[in-house]
Formats: sequence, C-alpha cells, structure tokens
Amino acid sequence: MEQVLKLSHAFYAGIQGSFSLVDNIMGNRMIAKYVISDLETGLIYGYALLAEQIMQKIKLRLEFVVKNDFTLMEVIHELYNKIENVIKKVAPYTVETRMFTPNSKEINFFTGKGFKENHRMVKQILHIQSANIDSITGLENDLQNKGIIISTLAEEKVYRSESLNDLKRLILDTNPDFPNELPSHLMQPNKDTSWLNKSELIPEAFFIAIQEGCYVGYSCLFKGPNNSLIQGNTAICRDLRNLGIATLLKLRGISFAKMNSFDIIYTANRDSNRSMARINEKLGWIMYDSEIRMEKIVNKQYGI
Repeated sequence: MEQVLKLSHAFYAGIQGSFSLVDNIMGNRMIAKYVISDLETGLIYGYALLAEQIMQKIKLRLEFVVKNDFTLMEVIHELYNKIENVIKKVAPYTVETRMFTPNSKEINFFTGKGFKENHRMVKQILHIQSANIDSITGLENDLQNKGIIISTLAEEKVYRSESLNDLKRLILDTNPDFPNELPSHLMQPNKDTSWLNKSELIPEAFFIAIQEGCYVGYSCLFKGPNNSLIQGNTAICRDLRNLGIATLLKLRGISFAKMNSFDIIYTANRDSNRSMARINEKLGWIMYDSEIRMEKIVNKQYGI
C-alpha cells in the first residue's frame, strides 16, 4: 500500500485539479484493485483500480497508472485483462478512464481495448492580480433592480437558520442541469451534498444569489495549494439564466481572491459546456491543460 500511495502521489503531483481513486481505496464503491509487481524485489510498477462512479454500477471509473510510459506492454496487457474480467462480471453500461496528456501509446492502448474519447475536461487558470472586476458594480445594480441580491454562506448561516437545508435543495434542484454523457434513461439524480462539509470549502467565498427570499444560484471556492483557490460548481435556476447571475457570482469570487491576496484560481469545465466556457473566457481564465475522458460501452442494453 505504501508503494501504491507513492506511485499515485508521484503521478498526480503535477496534475492540478485532479484526484486519485487511491484516496478512497478502502471505500465501499471500490470494486477491484490490482498491481504489477516484480516477484523477486516486490517493486510495484503500476496499479489498476475499478470503482463505481454512478450507483447501481451504471458507470465505472478505471484508474490505470504505470511507470515507464507504457513500455512494459506484456505485463500492462496482463494487468488490464485482470480488470476486464471484473468488468465483464459486473456488466455496467459503461467504463470511463482518463488521459492527462496526449500520450499516443496510452491512447492507442485503450483504443485497442475498445475505448473512445467522449469528452474532455478543459482546465483553466486565472491570475488574480491581473483580473479585471470593473464590471462588478454595474452588474450588481442591474440584478438588484430585478430583485436579485448576492450573499455568502457565512452571512446566511448567521441570519437564516435553515440556510444549509435551503442550499441543499438548490444544489439538488440544479444538479440535473450539469452536462452528462449518459443516455437519458440511465441518468440518475445526483443527491450528494456531502462536499458542503469539506474543510477546504470557504463559507465567506460561497456566494448565493437570492430572489424574494429564495436561493436561486450559487458559486463556491475551495482552498487550493500554494496560495491558490479552486473554483467549485456554479449553478443557476433554469428560469433565471442569461441574466448575468453566474458572471456576477464568479466576479464576487475573484473580488474575494483579490482582497485576500490569493494568486490564482483554478477551474475546469467539460468541452461540451460552452455556456460556462464563455463566462470563464470573458472573466480572463486561460486554458492550460485538459483531461481526455475515454469511454467503453460494455452493455448497450443496460436499463432499457
């Protein structure tokens, strides 16, 4: 386990904004765990983890990490075959894996196993001190004229006893609007609000749009490494979109970062989410990397 942790940490050290399944290796949604090791020395060359990403085993996440840039092809194929046997038994609708660089050997390997690219997560960076927030006052005034004000989770906790419950309702109501590559008959409502309890979440940088006492939008920031912040989800109720609420919420986040002398805000969005991409580009975020998501459809008849 110590070797797996070191391998995982070394691999993910240079990949900002991504996480390893190793962090939840003992979780009840972990389905399979395998390693490549040298019988004589016990040295681990790589590992493969298979976890349930969407409940009822509709979608599985495969993490496949090896040393030496996919040069040990014989044992790599053997490692994958172990995982594939489990996939066949579980028979999910789909399995997804991630590529962090356009590595042709890795892409060709998974293409040969039946995987195809289905989307990319575009990673972006915003340098705070050069960010322009001049439009914030005018946009705040425009929305106030429409009866929409911006508060923070820290403020709401003081003045509104049901603030967390109300916020959870907003999150659950807007979760289905996030992009999803699954067929409509397999989509499930995301009921996870546990991330509200993360210690990295900053209540003073959790901005909530309110209209007539109702929560209608939110955007949040998390503490990141090396004096940076990480942009969390941004979501607006459907009937109040295209009014500039998401833009103002993110501007408030940038203003918070400026006032508290943070250097950078990282964010990411699917390449299919053009509306959020336009907001990020308008506010000054610049692409610096992308994750290639490759998918293998295992059971096309699933759930029909």
